[in-house]
Amino acid sequence: MTMVHATSTFAIKLLEPVTSAIIQRLALGTPVPPSVYITLPIIIGGAVGFCGNSFNTPLTAAGIAVAFTSNLILAFRNVAIKLEQKGTSTSNIQLRPKRVVSSIAGVCVALAIGTYYLTSQKLLSTLSLFLVNTGLCSSVFHVIYSYISTNVVLLYMSVVSHSVANIFKRVLVVLMLYSAGQREATLANCIGLGICTFGLTMYVLDKKENALSSIISLPSKFVGRRLLGLSFLCFCAIIMRSFGGRNNSNIHDVYRYLLPGSISKCSEFFGKSFEGNAFSKYIPDLSTNTPRVGEILQRKLILTPEETDTLSPSLTSSIAVIREAQRIHFNLFSDILSPYKYAILLDIAAFENKGDPAITAGEVYLLRRLGIQLLYYCNFYACTNKNLDFAKNQTSGHSRNDIVVLIHGGGNLVGYSQNDKLRERIFQRFSNFKMVLFPQSIFLKKHSEKHLEFCKKLYTNQGNFTMILRDRQSLVYAKTYFKGKPTLMMAPDMAFQIGAVPRFISPSFDILWLKRSDDETPGYKLPKLPPGITVHCSDWWSWKTPKGNTTMETAFLMANNGLIFLQRGRVVITDRLHGHILSTLLDIPHVLIDNSYRKLSSYHNTWTRGLANTVIADNASHALDLAVELLQKYGDALPPIASYMDVVEKSTSES
Repeated sequence: MTMVHATSTFAIKLLEPVTSAIIQRLALGTPVPPSVYITLPIIIGGAVGFCGNSFNTPLTAAGIAVAFTSNLILAFRNVAIKLEQKGTSTSNIQLRPKRVVSSIAGVCVALAIGTYYLTSQKLLSTLSLFLVNTGLCSSVFHVIYSYISTNVVLLYMSVVSHSVANIFKRVLVVLMLYSAGQREATLANCIGLGICTFGLTMYVLDKKENALSSIISLPSKFVGRRLLGLSFLCFCAIIMRSFGGRNNSNIHDVYRYLLPGSISKCSEFFGKSFEGNAFSKYIPDLSTNTPRVGEILQRKLILTPEETDTLSPSLTSSIAVIREAQRIHFNLFSDILSPYKYAILLDIAAFENKGDPAITAGEVYLLRRLGIQLLYYCNFYACTNKNLDFAKNQTSGHSRNDIVVLIHGGGNLVGYSQNDKLRERIFQRFSNFKMVLFPQSIFLKKHSEKHLEFCKKLYTNQGNFTMILRDRQSLVYAKTYFKGKPTLMMAPDMAFQIGAVPRFISPSFDILWLKRSDDETPGYKLPKLPPGITVHCSDWWSWKTPKGNTTMETAFLMANNGLIFLQRGRVVITDRLHGHILSTLLDIPHVLIDNSYRKLSSYHNTWTRGLANTVIADNASHALDLAVELLQKYGDALPPIASYMDVVEKSTSES
């Protein structure tokens, strides 16, 4: 199970009847009836179809070998029990001699006590104690169950019939997931159930004397009819579960997480991040050339990872854009991260550029919502060689197939050499693990050809690496420069996992102008300000945040402080991408000023160009004019400036 995806292992186990039939024929000399050659393929094929597309993930040779070897071992075990049972009645079933059972039990108890003692002396970790005790308990209970139950069952049926019964058991387990769990059944699953039911019925009816009819003293045909009836009821339940409970094919049932109140336990940021109308109400009618919205919403984006922005240009409200971004995240990352239980998150942001900490907050929210436990994290400055080695050691108690290495998203790909060099050190240590780069923008600086060549060699050769791009321009760059081993995908910025945030402070100015003061500034001068309108211009780097007890807490506080910073304006002008994204979360009308490498316009054109309260300007003067227009357009809906701004603060030096 640690080497192969669970559903793939399950599908391999469905071959157990075939293996058992061959070994039974070779070891016991029991002839296999011709009807078995007909019914087994039907049963196995239908079960595979019912359980889902089991082989849709890559399988390793070791995983296949181990899973199939277990089929052989179980078949030989059952044949051995069958040989022991020749001439044995139900009243003569016996366990091993008492001295053998006592010796084995004594060894198990001694091992448990010894492990506990070594753990108390700090010679072993608590994880070792847990693994030993779990392994011992699992082994004891499984041996008792397997020996007694299988021994009894094989008195009444052949080895092949026992394997077929196991298939029915597995089908019932998946049936419970479909009926009572969150798994959705497709038409293909229902057809698979029908085929499997038909095969099982044929198999049972062919048996003149089978275990079930012997026990309840009923003809096998009657048993077959009962089994057929039970299977038919199950089939009907699946059909009703799949189709009967859906009111509208255009409503996105698969992503129930996005509906109001569905993940209230996870929306911790302000408690109302997921309030609002149902997502489907914000989707307008699309052109006849576009597939139906319901079909788009049902797509698995992992199959078309470069076409994730199909709906985005048609969404006009902030809540619709937020919900679509979250839908894409859940759709894509559910498949990317589904095999993993634990994650290591490297290069998180806890500095005063409020956008990067907001990305960190979104990344952590996503992991929590997907049920993935974070084992270790470090910010850029703390990701030293020593700490990366420590992170690598944290994986020693787990299978590498249970852990994914995640790298912080943002806008530093290629443009900031220190981050690429950190990723090189990460690759050197975690090349055997699945590595995923959260959504990034590619920043191509002038006169940086040498570093671009370094990045080409670094990323092109990473075969166990998924690079997620944050906009179409970056995706084109990645396909140009990094085409090779990495898997390339596209997804919105992770800060959208914060969700919609209602304003919680009063504005201080008509216009809050977030103006970059670093190397990425567009380099413009402020125009003459119009009379009667208050404008405050600054960069949020100087808007200091109180530090938390941990780096992660500080990151969340900084993201929150960015939301406070922007709420000081009734409308916002920004040349920072996360000024745009956080203003969208707050539903504040705002104007974008692009920079030289089109960072903002590329993102806006990919994901948010349909927003009614967001416009993009050609220059600073144009931006100011557009901001004034937004003030007039949304004036009645915007909160007024706080009354304390009318008070004049006199200098204490005045007499």
